[in-house]
Amino acid sequence: MPAPNPDLPTSPEAEAYARTLRRSGELVELDLTSLDRLGVPVTSCSVLSEGRVVAHGNGYGRTPSAARRGGLGELAEGVLGALGVEQLRPRARTGSYAELVGAEGAERVADPRTLCLPAGSPWTPEMPLTWLPLRRVRTGEEVLVPVELVASEPGELPPGTTPLLTPVTNGLGAGLDGTRPLAHGLLEILQRHTNGLRFRALDARSPEIAKDSLPASVAALVAELEATGLELVLKHAGTELGVCSTYVMGVDPDPGAAIQVTACGEAADPSAEASLTKAVLEYANSRARKTFMFGPAGRARPLGPAAYWAAVGAAAGGGEARATAAMTAWRDLGVDALRTLTAPDRSRTVRYDDVVTGAPPVTGPEEQLAHLLDQLADHDVLASTVTVDDVCVAKVLVPGLEVETLSYGRVGEVNACRLLEADLDLVRRQDGPSASHPDRVLLTPAAEERLGGPVWYSYAAADRVVGPLYPLYREPARHSVTLPLG
Repeated sequence: MPAPNPDLPTSPEAEAYARTLRRSGELVELDLTSLDRLGVPVTSCSVLSEGRVVAHGNGYGRTPSAARRGGLGELAEGVLGALGVEQLRPRARTGSYAELVGAEGAERVADPRTLCLPAGSPWTPEMPLTWLPLRRVRTGEEVLVPVELVASEPGELPPGTTPLLTPVTNGLGAGLDGTRPLAHGLLEILQRHTNGLRFRALDARSPEIAKDSLPASVAALVAELEATGLELVLKHAGTELGVCSTYVMGVDPDPGAAIQVTACGEAADPSAEASLTKAVLEYANSRARKTFMFGPAGRARPLGPAAYWAAVGAAAGGGEARATAAMTAWRDLGVDALRTLTAPDRSRTVRYDDVVTGAPPVTGPEEQLAHLLDQLADHDVLASTVTVDDVCVAKVLVPGLEVETLSYGRVGEVNACRLLEADLDLVRRQDGPSASHPDRVLLTPAAEERLGGPVWYSYAAADRVVGPLYPLYREPARHSVTLPLG
């Protein structure tokens, strides 16, 4: 096992992550801070094994130590999360939802109609699936869940699986105890649930937070970064379920690389101040991370060792074809057109005091998790956990909360209701399929009754809404597309 690098910033958490990750291969850690003039510490880290990439991580923070800790934690999510799925496979069950409910009872089997399936999914209660056991966070009871919702990457699915949906990393968390990973995973889910229909292509639906209303700590951070010659735009996506959901974009007249004008940071937290702080720092991270992954090779290649570039090259050709094609189209736009395409909407403003949750201050993961579970009292909270050495990783799932609507057409009751009230024409309430809206949103009979009848989705309308902005939702494989300097 390679010895730790004494020149790297250290912390107990980072060293624990690094020790555990080295069990899986060679740990490569890169400092990306120099790729952006904002100067916020940013890292990339990877595990390589037999010349191949096992997983990547990315971190950022106010200090190099915080950035390293965050990056290694994200890398641990990928490596140990996959191990957790592998460890559950011997307990897999095969059968239809109807069969398993008959054998185990409805309380012990997650209804796929509550898990935000893609509109038009061929799923029926009689369709055979592979199921893995998750645990209820509150009671410890086991609940069977389709493997696609437990996995985080397509490669974690059993061979030959025709998946109900594309696995996503949303809901992962890592830590040195069993609490922090669960809280982190819940915040990730809440972040996407609250902003999925209110940012990126739908940015105009979210107001800008007035800078003269910001708390002192956020105002100071914003001023520090704006002193480099750009303007930050802080947006409010929503305040619900005990969190304030925010995201941050920028207006940069002189980016160091064209891809930087597409940067965005997002966060959800019980504290609006903490949410904005994280979103601002993640915006800075996005600039450096994207420059490394999709900027000029001459700037990226000196930062990584030969083994890293060889492993990345061996993985060439992977990734999502739609994301690769859409970002390739960006390459030919030029920085001015790309800036215009991805510019934030600034037509409305809101005051900071109007977006806070009103929750009492929460200190530490235990109080945070208790707060989130209290706010989600009407929702089942499920999770799988895996522990190696001192490191625990969780994958959290909350039936009824929704992710990936515009990217993968996943729609449940909440977003169906939101879209029925919006003027986007993405869904319609109708008795059957129509030429414009042919794909039924899969809902329970009770949910359909609450919505006033069956709801049907239009992938064509979603494509029109997203347009050329798809890489803001799903990125291609790192280093697969190169955009020029700014």
